[in-house]
Amino acid sequence: MFCVAREPKHKKMYVLSVDFLVVTLCVAATVAVSSLTPNAKPSGATFSHLEKSMSAIAPLLNQTARLTPEQLKAQLSSVAAATNRPAISAKVDVNWRLIPGLNGVTLNEQATIDRVKWTDNTVAPRDVHLVYQQIPPTVDISNFVAEPIYRGNPQKREMSLMFNVAWGTEYVPQILNILHRYHVRSTFFLDGSWTKKNPLVAKSILDAGMELGNHGYNHPMMSRISRDKMISQIQRTNTVIQQATGVTPTLFAPPAGDFNQMVVRVAAGLKMRSILWTLDTIDWRKPQPSVIVSRIVKRHEPGALVLMHPTAPTVSALPSMIEALQKAGYRLVPVSELISPVRPTPATLADYLGTSVLSTYG
Repeated sequence: MFCVAREPKHKKMYVLSVDFLVVTLCVAATVAVSSLTPNAKPSGATFSHLEKSMSAIAPLLNQTARLTPEQLKAQLSSVAAATNRPAISAKVDVNWRLIPGLNGVTLNEQATIDRVKWTDNTVAPRDVHLVYQQIPPTVDISNFVAEPIYRGNPQKREMSLMFNVAWGTEYVPQILNILHRYHVRSTFFLDGSWTKKNPLVAKSILDAGMELGNHGYNHPMMSRISRDKMISQIQRTNTVIQQATGVTPTLFAPPAGDFNQMVVRVAAGLKMRSILWTLDTIDWRKPQPSVIVSRIVKRHEPGALVLMHPTAPTVSALPSMIEALQKAGYRLVPVSELISPVRPTPATLADYLGTSVLSTYG
């Protein structure tokens, strides 16, 4: 499919053939047709064919291929067709409660071209930095003050691993090492009394690049205490976390997932979002690591919030779980990033060509 045009010995230039542009335009046409029916999904055969085409093309493009201005313009048209999306407003679902909204995105093709630094009138895909405009939805989560969140927007190919920390310290360093190894950032919801006893461990979690959340002060059933005690539980925990780490959390995970409308309203009054979960590892019962992995990997879905705890089986299960989710195309991000309206976009043309566009960006 690719032809190599050899220049004089003092200079080499790799040029894409017309065949590549045909494949590119076919991909764009397929995606464009599927987008005419918003809820329609490509058939398994079509999806498989596109993935094989993209995976076959991407390695050569990333390593050797260079694009002329005309070829780049054609390529950017296909990127826009595959990744441009309308904004989605936040809404309250009967089952999932508050579903965060999602920005629309539009590729600014001309701005992308204007940023290109040409060499001999060609450019490598890795040097084409895609310029996207994020378009906010009409309604976002700020329009819903007192609603809990169980999941992110299902059109985000992302998930969050959440760790509720209320006892022990022995497994925290191991978990942080695993997350670092796989380039994963997670959210740790800290119990206030635990943080007061273990301020250095709390600080180490932050220093490892993790996000900190509030898990109440001493693990009460929040729905069974008075409003004043609800306020105290959240405020005391925020105070000790701030003292230990310099950070004041904005996310609140009710202990044991126990809450009522008053709990959510109190948290909202303290400028805190109440966070629950989509998938539960039930790791606190200390099952076999394979059971923990199976509970999540078999049920993974875009936007899922995964509940975990620092236990020995969790440490053993975590590498396999992360590997499986990343292989399935998920970015594993902190909760605040998952529930934000920012829609993920490829940073460069090489990034776009090196991913499964249909699963990652739409």
